[in-house]
Amino acid sequence: MATPDGARRNRWEHRVLAALAYPANLAFAGVAAFLLALPIVTWLPASVAAGRAMHGWLTDGDDRVFTTTMREFAATWRRTMPAGLVATAVATVFTINLVFLGSRDAPVAFLLATAMLPFAAAFVLVIVMLPVAAARWPDASMRRWLTEAVALAAARPVASAALVVIVAAFGLTCVLVPTIVPFFGLSVPVWLGLATARVTRGPQT
Repeated sequence: MATPDGARRNRWEHRVLAALAYPANLAFAGVAAFLLALPIVTWLPASVAAGRAMHGWLTDGDDRVFTTTMREFAATWRRTMPAGLVATAVATVFTINLVFLGSRDAPVAFLLATAMLPFAAAFVLVIVMLPVAAARWPDASMRRWLTEAVALAAARPVASAALVVIVAAFGLTCVLVPTIVPFFGLSVPVWLGLATARVTRGPQT
């Protein structure tokens, strides 16, 4: 029969293990997504796979996020690869333009860069919410996922604005501390999207 001291110790150990499992699962999902994203153009399919795996962890307690990310990538990459190619091209254009305009001192360059920021923010929101939509509607098409991602981003504008700021701050952190990228570079933005949306698995279509 367990003593009160033993019960308290077990509860304390359980809380510690649960606290350690949280960053560990983020890191495991991040490493799996990073390995899948090494070809560069697969970063979006890898993010979707990580989002579906982490959704299962957060809602059902499935800690096998590394292997689940790999399985989800195999199940979804045909649907997500075309969007990944487009997203890579768009992100490259945005980055080149912002770097170019930021290196110029002319007022026109500043105005153009400022005008691009809302489009960049909208792009980031859809990208972050896409894994959430893919987890909510696991059997849907890519078009449905994109529609759901836009709807999720628009449903809570204040939370979405805060999400963009947090993701941008995390991106800056990754630039300053690049060693965290293989572990959390993809998993943390996806987790932030899941936490912001606060959705559960919807009916499968």
